Amino acid sequence: MFLRLLLSAVSSAFMVVSSWSVAAAADCDFNKRVGSCKAQIEIRSSSGSKGSYSAEIIVRSSAPTCSKVDYYLDNTPQRAILKGGNAEPESVFGTRPISRKNFKVEKCAAFEDRQNAAQGGDQKGREGLKSFTGTWQGKVGWMMVSAPMTLNLRVNGNSVTGNSSSPNGQSYEIQNGRVSGNTVSYTYQQPSGDGEASVRITMKSANSISYSASASGITMSGTLQRQ
Repeated sequence: MFLRLLLSAVSSAFMVVSSWSVAAAADCDFNKRVGSCKAQIEIRSSSGSKGSYSAEIIVRSSAPTCSKVDYYLDNTPQRAILKGGNAEPESVFGTRPISRKNFKVEKCAAFEDRQNAAQGGDQKGREGLKSFTGTWQGKVGWMMVSAPMTLNLRVNGNSVTGNSSSPNGQSYEIQNGRVSGNTVSYTYQQPSGDGEASVRITMKSANSISYSASASGITMSGTLQRQ
């Protein structure tokens, strides 16, 4: 397994072997609500036998970071707290088979990310949204292994689209991209078929960004420069 991870990192620095990942936690102030959001629940797997069932789910929020999602599994209230991104894996249990119809989202609330607030909050973010747009290049890696990466970002309002590629021709498309203040967060499906990974990008200067992609406790990071 370790050898597979190492070879994967060499061939493509933005690929991280995993089935699920969570970005580094933001500095959330859950005492300061800043608005509402929309949420949905995705079932990844389910199992069990009569009287004892379980499921692995992903709770998704339209807020890029710092949100709480209240939902019901049958008549049992549940709460997911999303700190470092817009998705959170959860394990749930019940006494009957679990499917999508067993879930009901009650509400989704967004809270302040202190990192963004300290740098001017949403107002500064709106003024600098387009600063992420462009082509960025650099090396990202894990432990002693690194490789070149090219990242293309396009910002439209608060949404971010684009793609990334490596010299060996592997690439991915950005999904669920959002910008908040000086931070961009998004997910992508790994080209190797190993599942979804989460990325967090922070603006360091007008021509420099920090890149961090996480999965299964492994984080690949680096600095990219505007081209």
